[in-house]
This record gives sequence, structure tokens and C-alpha cells, in this order.
Amino acid sequence: MTRSRLSITALVVACFLALFKPAVIRTDHETRLAALFRWQSGQIRFVNSVTERPVTIRFRIGSRFQAFSVSTDETTEAYYTHGVYDLSEMVAHEFTERLRFCSVKGISLTLGFYTIPVQDGCLEVALLWTL
Repeated sequence: MTRSRLSITALVVACFLALFKPAVIRTDHETRLAALFRWQSGQIRFVNSVTERPVTIRFRIGSRFQAFSVSTDETTEAYYTHGVYDLSEMVAHEFTERLRFCSVKGISLTLGFYTIPVQDGCLEVALLWTL
């Protein structure tokens, strides 16, 4: 292989690895590997067990899970914030390598190409590297 062809191949592989985000998804019953990409997004949907209202948390996949926003009704938002601050504004600049949620009523995670429902249990997603 010529030096220029090798350089191009190395550049393509480096670009792919910069965009590729492997993650481990764990529930109470299974563990799986997921192939994610930086431009993808995700959301977690569940019903708040106190207010009985739906909650949706949206985010982007970048170097970490980031750019969060929360959609719910005013009563549920007040339950989380005591009416002191705007929930979406507060979480918009947060980032994390790991998401973990537990729910008796059920959770639905949509993450890139994957949709994982969990009933009466926990769900964890951990990015394997955060470059």
C-alpha cells in the first residue's frame, strides 16, 4: 500500500472513531452494546409516580450526553423544582457519560437507532469513551 493511500485510510478511520460512540445499555434483565454516533439524539419517557403525568427528557449525543431539555406539565415541573427555577433551562448545559433511571411505572429510552422499554426496573446507559 502506498504511503498516501495509508494516510487516507488512517484519516478515514480516525474520522469514523471521532464520530462513533460505543455505549453499554443495562437493564435488570440484559446488557447490550450499542453503536451510537455524535449527531444522534435520544429521549427518555416515563410517568411521574407522584403526579401521574408524563415526563420526556430529550438530549443529544456529543462527546457526552448533553443539551438536555425536559417536557412535562406545570405541576410535575413544580414537583421537581418547587417552582424556583425552569427545569429545562437548568439542565440545558449539563452533560454526563452515564444515564441511570429507575421506575415502577416504566421507562422508554430511545437512543439513536435503539428503543428500549423497561417495566418496573432500572435502566443505565454508559458511554465507553468520551473523546
